[in-house]
Amino acid sequence: KQWYQRRVAITAGGEDIIKINEGVYKTVVRKGYEKEFVEPGSTVVCHVTGFLPDEEDKVFWSTKGGNPFSYKAGIGTVIEGWDEGVDGMSEGEISKIYMSSKKGYGKIGNRSWNIPAHTNIAFEIEILAVR
Repeated sequence: KQWYQRRVAITAGGEDIIKINEGVYKTVVRKGYEKEFVEPGSTVVCHVTGFLPDEEDKVFWSTKGGNPFSYKAGIGTVIEGWDEGVDGMSEGEISKIYMSSKKGYGKIGNRSWNIPAHTNIAFEIEILAVR
């Protein structure tokens, strides 16, 4: 098994693992209202916690307890694995999205969040609104 399959299986505690694309997997923590869905061009408002699954779930970013994060889906404003994992989520849904470094920050990493190059990352994303 690949790293993300093993890690998701452990983290998910037996919940269904959904393969989105090669290198992107998600587990649904809480189903949404299934009325408004994220699609390319949607404005998405969400709470996010980013963590490093290979480093004991070390948190590198969180909006919980603060202002939600807003972005336009499917146009490259967020990293590829995020866009792929969030596509199709509905308002109210909380999912954990796991991605290989190629779908995250790749060979460059992200210095502002101390994410080294070639690091697998994950996000827990709660969709608050889809417009």
